Amino acid sequence: MKKLLVVDGNSLVNRAFYALPLLTNKRGEYSNAVYGFVNILVKFITEHNPTHIAVAFDHARKTFRNDLYEQYKGTRKGMPDELRSQMPILKQVLGAMNIKMFEKDGFEADDLIGTIAKSANCETIVLSGDRDVLQLVDDKISVWLTKKGITDVLAITTENIEEEYGCSPSQVVELKAIMGDTADNIPGVAGIGKVGALNLVKTYGTLDNVYENIENIKGALKQKLIDGKDNAYLSKTLATIKTDCDIDFCLDDCTYDFPFGDEVLSLFDLYEFKSILKRKELFKTTNKLEQYLEENKEELQDNLNKKNIIKINDIKQIEKLLKTEKMDFFAFDFNNKIEFCFDEKNLYEYSPEITLFNLQDGQISFNEIVEILNPIFQNEKILKITQELKQQMHLYPSLSQIKGEVFDIGIAKYLLYTGEKYTKETEVFDYYFLMKKYQKNMQVLGLENIYKNIEMPLVKVLYEMENQGFKINTQMLDELSEEYMAELEFLTKQIHEYAGEEFNINSPKVLATILFEKLELSDKGNKKHSTNIDVLNDISSQHPIVPLIIRYRKIQKLSNTYIQVYKNLVEKQGDIIYTIFNQTLTATGRLSSSEPNLQNIPVRDEEGKKLRKLFISRFKDGQVVSADYNQIELRLLANFSGDKNMIDGYKNNADIHRATASKIFGKPLEMVDGFERSAAKSVNFGIVYGISAYGLANQLGITNGQAKDFMERYLSTYPCVMDYMNKNIEFAKQNGYSKTYYGRIRRINEISSLNKNMAMFGERVAMNAPLQGTASDVIKLAMIDVYNKLEQKQLKSKLILQIHDELIIDCPKQEVEEVKELVKQCMENVAHFEVPLVVSVNSGNTWFDSH
Repeated sequence: MKKLLVVDGNSLVNRAFYALPLLTNKRGEYSNAVYGFVNILVKFITEHNPTHIAVAFDHARKTFRNDLYEQYKGTRKGMPDELRSQMPILKQVLGAMNIKMFEKDGFEADDLIGTIAKSANCETIVLSGDRDVLQLVDDKISVWLTKKGITDVLAITTENIEEEYGCSPSQVVELKAIMGDTADNIPGVAGIGKVGALNLVKTYGTLDNVYENIENIKGALKQKLIDGKDNAYLSKTLATIKTDCDIDFCLDDCTYDFPFGDEVLSLFDLYEFKSILKRKELFKTTNKLEQYLEENKEELQDNLNKKNIIKINDIKQIEKLLKTEKMDFFAFDFNNKIEFCFDEKNLYEYSPEITLFNLQDGQISFNEIVEILNPIFQNEKILKITQELKQQMHLYPSLSQIKGEVFDIGIAKYLLYTGEKYTKETEVFDYYFLMKKYQKNMQVLGLENIYKNIEMPLVKVLYEMENQGFKINTQMLDELSEEYMAELEFLTKQIHEYAGEEFNINSPKVLATILFEKLELSDKGNKKHSTNIDVLNDISSQHPIVPLIIRYRKIQKLSNTYIQVYKNLVEKQGDIIYTIFNQTLTATGRLSSSEPNLQNIPVRDEEGKKLRKLFISRFKDGQVVSADYNQIELRLLANFSGDKNMIDGYKNNADIHRATASKIFGKPLEMVDGFERSAAKSVNFGIVYGISAYGLANQLGITNGQAKDFMERYLSTYPCVMDYMNKNIEFAKQNGYSKTYYGRIRRINEISSLNKNMAMFGERVAMNAPLQGTASDVIKLAMIDVYNKLEQKQLKSKLILQIHDELIIDCPKQEVEEVKELVKQCMENVAHFEVPLVVSVNSGNTWFDSH
């Protein structure tokens, strides 16, 4: 008996892409969408045993429907590059499976599916996430709609379609004709939604019958139908799937290979589809399969199948475990619930939803459970495995005194996949297995040094910094808040006077009407009447209202982003502002700060100065010490490129920007003017970040030709720099990642993108990542050293903040000079290069004064 499975390729691969976290193989190629697609395809093959398979793809976004209605699917976003790069991989995999694929210029996958399904003349399953295909359902065709994730599907047949969707297959198009479809930008009849459309279809059956009985329809509904008649019939045409496309379809051509052969095995291995590869029944028994399974049996081991969940309901259970069980490792997660295991069979779990500890003295808290388990955390011989240890330390401070080796799988995963979205592992039972896997992968990639000597020691440092916080002057905070409120009130009044009316300044649409229609300012080709800051700066000289609006936005942003946030925190927790340092977030390896972000306060303008003056020492008469690396990335560039001119400049303590300008413009140092030094500075820093001639021209306000000339002179001045950058690009292309001096990697999947712009972005990242990443490694090493030295000397001074290349220490007055010398020594001697690292150290009564 023949059975055909027709797969909506675009629908399924899109669902898989968004349902699963971004995955890459060791070569840095994205694979999550292909993995999800293959998973659901395998599920259908094994559960439904189709004899034939066809997969249909959209060929291009523009189809015959766009000729009828230009806005058709006009609201759809383009395919993300991370997904686009997987389409050739998917087709390669399907080809290896000998699965027939269909696509045709000018038609959508739905039309090809309709043509194939109606031509097959056998039992047919259509697999899609698009409800449009429900119109194809008949006695031989069923539609299986993907719902949540990639494995939850709903089968729609002639027997249940009305119950599930509210109408018959033939009425699906009639319904869409009236209600439209926002996903496809099909207009429908304005003002009539799904409920109204369903009532009409149930009453009259077809769109034609609706209009033949228009006189029987009363009130506003009638008028909406009359006004929307043309759109209704257009929508019906747009929604109707073609079933007569001119394609070369023959059912017998759609047989496929199953079980899969060695070519499929090799591709699954290449893209690391481990969970599929462990299913031996999916593959033909060959020497290659047996060899693969033998070589990878440890990694393919399915721990989850052996999991036995033991729900803790009596405190004596824990006490008994501590007395009787021998532990080599202890895996745990103490966040929303208590979970731990110490073998490969049993997972112990306590959650308020499961049970409560009923003791004579009442209920036992999570904290008490952790305390009972404390002997394990104090036993140096037991390996502890967890993730997000710092977060758990804040919940249970006793964990900050943990002894022995601790493996944080979250940090290991971050190091292995830096540059990709970090997702937390969820199964504590898997922690031991994941540790083994991550240890092996870190060893292969040379990440052990970063993990053991930088990231893990940093956990305790960041925990203590987060506990310290930064004191804020609440009186000055209130004064600054009142100052900003008064200025906003004044600016509002002035803006309204110039406009000749009161209006909502915060509404871009209303503001555009005032500026470009009422005041008739020239928008210089700004057809959409944008009021973003670039446009406002361009037209600021046309009318005095514009600078006032720019100032209003700035003050409002400062008030909302900083002042009000700080005031809310002060109200809740007093005069200490606590931030969170995110260790596993950035692609560069740098730390970020949040809740609130203390790294993003403006540096150069007057308002930024005012904000920094708010932060003070917690000690009476204490001072804030600031230590900042000078031009660390340029110094690293000199070291790593080996460029003699740049190295000599630094060794001679030259002003590197003036020295660069002197060489670029062929002038003695003393003859270099301000613009020339500024231009050299822009090129110095810009070249590190892969700046283009266009970008440099915009930055300096010069022509593209001048900018290009500057860059050419720079590269001839420092000839080794471009060689170094090109080597970085080549390394990233070959490996899929960049590498820092200390071994940190950053995955750069964009560098192999089929999209030219994305590939160029990847090259710019590859040029800079080793420099920026090494700078982040250096400052982290310095933080660890400074923290340890302060502890060893038993000083009261505390490391409280890190901002990129700067450290902030809160010091009692009597320790200031000692700490300034200590932090300078630590930061300058934490790494040794031919061009040494130089640190500026200052102190003051406020954060601002310490610069």
